[in-house]
Formats: sequence, structure tokens, C-alpha cells
Amino acid sequence: MSQSVNSLFNFNDRVQMSALSHRMRRSQVITSNIANAETPGYRALGYDFEKQLQDVAGGSELLPVRTNSPKHLQNAFTQADGSIRPDVFVRPTESVPHDGNTVDIDTEMAQFSENQILYRASVETLNRKLGMLRYAISGGR
Repeated sequence: MSQSVNSLFNFNDRVQMSALSHRMRRSQVITSNIANAETPGYRALGYDFEKQLQDVAGGSELLPVRTNSPKHLQNAFTQADGSIRPDVFVRPTESVPHDGNTVDIDTEMAQFSENQILYRASVETLNRKLGMLRYAISGGR
């Protein structure tokens, strides 16, 4: 984003935008699990980013970390620019059925529904922000 456009969005807006892209990625992982629910030997995958996003959002925008390279890390999952980098991982499970497939379709559908609800909430929040900007640009008309 250019500097003038970037200044229109505050830290919370940028967190919401980041959440949207991560929720989209989680949706892809969950649908992959659902598609492979009958594949023998398939291990269910996970994509967890909420804790990382909360840690970034909990930090103060007023005290950014000073680094001389964007590759420097604030912690194990956050880059110096505040972007998070979670990974897709094989979800641990206590029991593996005889075919080796660890996908529980009920769990996947519940996670998919929760993810979609949170995705829509983020979209609605950003839509309201854009609506306020449109209102301001049009001079209140």
C-alpha cells in the first residue's frame, strides 16, 4: 500500500486484514481435510494463527521494534514488520484408526463453520470502515 492509503487504515484494520488472509488459508486446509476424509493414511492438517495474531494485536503500535532488516524476528512466529508466519502442521491425535486416516468429519465441519463465521465478521468490520471512508469522501452525502 502506498503511504497515503496506508494512513487511512489503523493498526486494528491491518490486523483484521491479516486475519482475513489467514482465515482463507485455514479454510483451504480444512477443505483439504474434508476432501481427504476417506483417503487411507491421510493425516489431518491444522493451521493455527489466532495466538500469534493475538500476540501481535496485544502489542503497542506506539512502540515498534527497531530492526535493520525486515527478516529479523520479534519472536518465533512474528517478523519485524509485525506480520505473522504460521505453518500448516499435521494435527496430533491420540488414536489412529486402522486405515491411518485421522480426519474426523464432524470436527472438520465444526471448525469450518466457526472459521466462516469469524471470516464474515472480519469482512463486515472492514466493510463498515470502508463505508465510513466513502461517506467522508463524498462529503457526507
